[in-house]
Amino acid sequence: MNHIGRGGKTFNDRELAARVRTLTLQECEKALNKKAGKLYEAVLLKLAGSVLPRLNEHSGPDGRPIPILNVLDHEDNNSSKENKEVGEED
Repeated sequence: MNHIGRGGKTFNDRELAARVRTLTLQECEKALNKKAGKLYEAVLLKLAGSVLPRLNEHSGPDGRPIPILNVLDHEDNNSSKENKEVGEED
C-alpha cells in the first residue's frame, strides 16, 4: 500500500508537492527581484494581503481596553477539592 494512513497521500505525492512549493517560491522570488512587470505586480498583490501586518482593532466593552484577568488572583475552576487538599499536604 503506497498511502500513509487511510486515504492519505502517497509519499511520492508529498515529495512532489514539496518540490512544487519550492519551485513556486523560487519563481516568486525571481519576479519580485525584477521589481517590474505583470508577474511582479500579480505576486506582490497576492502576497500583500498576508505579508503586511493586519491592523485589526480589538477593544473591550464600550470601546475601553480589554480587561485582563490576573491569573494568580483567581483559583483554577478545573481543580477539584481533592486536588487542593493533596497539594496542601505536600
